[in-house]
Amino acid sequence: MNLNKRDQKEILEYLKLITSELTDAYNSTPDTSENSDALYFIDTARDLVDELTINVEDNQEAPVPHEDMDREGGLMGPDGLPLIHIERDTKVGV
Repeated sequence: MNLNKRDQKEILEYLKLITSELTDAYNSTPDTSENSDALYFIDTARDLVDELTINVEDNQEAPVPHEDMDREGGLMGPDGLPLIHIERDTKVGV
């Protein structure tokens, strides 16, 4: 996610309002066996909004391909080890 500061601020304001509304909904729902599912869904929605808020606050840029290169100029694998090409000799007995 790559947001400019204005968009990031606007999204965070909306997420804060959503969190507030979900908290009000949770607190105004009676804690009865009939409402246990509703309370669970409201709580799950709050968790998802919190997770999204953290992602928007971090606003990490997606890495560009050259950042995946090691110091020698080779590509790095997902495990952090360099990717190498092994040439195989097709001659028998070599």
